[in-house]
This record gives sequence, C-alpha cells and structure tokens, in this order.
Amino acid sequence: MGQLDKASLIQPLVDHMVTSEKDVNVWRKELVSTGAFSMEQVMALDDASLTLSYRTMLAVQFQGLRAERLLTEIEKHHVAWTVDLDDSFQQGAICY
Repeated sequence: MGQLDKASLIQPLVDHMVTSEKDVNVWRKELVSTGAFSMEQVMALDDASLTLSYRTMLAVQFQGLRAERLLTEIEKHHVAWTVDLDDSFQQGAICY
C-alpha cells in the first residue's frame, strides 16, 4: 500500500481519535510517555499547539503500521466511514 493510500486511512483515524478523546490530560500523558516532550514542555503548550502535537504523534505512530494493522485500529476505535458515490453509481445502487 502506498503512502498516499495509507494517509487516506490514517487521517480519518486520527480525526476520530482527537474528537472522541476530549481529556487533554490524556494527550499530555501520551506525549510525555513517548518521549516527545517533557512534562514542563507539554504543560507550556497552548491548546492549538497541544492539539497539533497530539495529532502529529498519532499520525507518526500509525504511519509505521502495516495496512492490516491500520484496519484493525480503525475497527477497534469504531471509526465511521463515508462513501461518496458518483450519481450513476447511486442510481444503480438504488435500483439494485
């Protein structure tokens, strides 16, 4: 699977995880536990920087996974997926 294809799996997963986990203290603990920041550094981050740092950490972690493992993570976190079908496909699906 190419990097672009992996990104199409990673971005919705990261979006879901960031929006579903509202406790920023959890984010801070994870950033410290990965060694990305010290506790002092993470406490000094404003909300926008904290969100960006957490999103980046998740994306980098998922980037190292194989596609099968990404799909497992998507299922584990119950990520909803939308599918946009062209009008001609929609009509065929409705008729079916």
